[in-house]
Amino acid sequence: MQGKTKSLCCSKYHEEEEIDRISRLPDNLIHEILSFNDMKLAVQTCVLSKRWRNIWMSLPSITLVLDAFAQEKTYSMDRFVGFVDKVFDLRDDSDIQNLNLGSVIHDDASIETHNRWIIAAVTRNVLNLTVVVAYSLNSPYEFPQQLLNCRSLKSLGIKLGGRQFGNRYTHVIVPKSMSLPQIEALCLDGISISNLDLQRLFSSCPCMEKVMIRKCNIQTENQRNIIIDFQSLEAFQLIDNRHTRLGWGDHSLTYTTKISAPNVKSFTFKGCMTEDFSLENLSSLIAAHLNMRLREDEADETAETYYELPAEEKEVFAKRMMKFLGAVQKVQQLILSSGFLEVLLQAPSTLYHQPPQLRNLESLQLEMRYTRGCLRSIAYLLKISPVIMTLILESKESNLADVGDDWDEGFSLTCMFSHLKFVEISEVEGCDNELKFLRFLLKNSMALEKVNLFFQSTSDLLDNGRQLRRFMRNVRVLPAASSSIQMNFI
Repeated sequence: MQGKTKSLCCSKYHEEEEIDRISRLPDNLIHEILSFNDMKLAVQTCVLSKRWRNIWMSLPSITLVLDAFAQEKTYSMDRFVGFVDKVFDLRDDSDIQNLNLGSVIHDDASIETHNRWIIAAVTRNVLNLTVVVAYSLNSPYEFPQQLLNCRSLKSLGIKLGGRQFGNRYTHVIVPKSMSLPQIEALCLDGISISNLDLQRLFSSCPCMEKVMIRKCNIQTENQRNIIIDFQSLEAFQLIDNRHTRLGWGDHSLTYTTKISAPNVKSFTFKGCMTEDFSLENLSSLIAAHLNMRLREDEADETAETYYELPAEEKEVFAKRMMKFLGAVQKVQQLILSSGFLEVLLQAPSTLYHQPPQLRNLESLQLEMRYTRGCLRSIAYLLKISPVIMTLILESKESNLADVGDDWDEGFSLTCMFSHLKFVEISEVEGCDNELKFLRFLLKNSMALEKVNLFFQSTSDLLDNGRQLRRFMRNVRVLPAASSSIQMNFI
């Protein structure tokens, strides 16, 4: 019994010694440790020792999210509100560097509470603010004037989600006067905003370098042009947005987004082919990611979706994709979707004019299907990319129709990919279409050094195993222009 008591005492002593060792750290290191936790856990450390009693009151990085309370048996919205109020009321005079705020707005009182917290953060010269709100009201949300006139803000992220309440977008109202002189990064998610207000918001951010607009509804009045003109912008993302005409909600109209950003180095677009773009000045672009599709939900698309597309629509979309290529022709890194590839060569007339040349492209990453349209587009992209070194492919669909032996007609030129060194293909199923593409690739890549083939996860099944072993044997005997290829089957 005495030995057991001694053991417990030693254990307690070592725990206290560990706490004391941490307590001897300087404040900035303790702040760094606590910043990885929600504020609820950070406050609980005040019971550890006198040293920890007040340290949470000066944390530069604060996370206050409702989810941390929702898991409690005694959870209530009032309890969360009371806690957040105390965090701001008891805080010392130090500035806030980072604030992550997650809550729910369900009535006028919760709007007032939420805005009070934001104003408290602005008063403490917050640098980086992320606000995630589940918004259940049908009325618009009006941003506090203090927020969009905050002189300290470096980055601002706003997500107003109402999907769980049946509201796809939350309409927002911005102040008449806005000034964000130091802001460098802006993320808008789930809001509905007029094109005019969006332009005014952008104009108030002279130092903006990064912008993400995700799942937003941008409303226009009489015009159908969305104009984005940024001299300072370096990274720009447009993801799954919608454009409607104010008071109409007409989805059949084609809207043109005009972008001029001479200093942008990275551009991402994910959306529908029905949107038209005018990329007027992307002279500094290094990396582009273009994820184009026909349907709102990409999971609803198959190879058949594109096969059944009327010829006139294919031609319209093909011309748009070719225009995209022309606008990003200076990139070094390019990521494209399978939808982009399916329609790219469906307007033959564009190929007889001066086609774009991707003269700087070094790395090409593609989501693709082993269809005739996709394979011909890949061959075309390789042909117009004279210095490409890396090709990465990910297959999205299995059991597709045979592409025929003439799928590469017009592209089969000996050793035309003189710089291609590395190829990676994932989701390989071991089909004839894959073998035909590899034959084309190996035959025309004189500098190729390494090929990695990642098989589908179902490849361990007995029938698939036999098919893949036969596939690997066939790949190994394919003629190759390069004499030193390392072929890896993974």
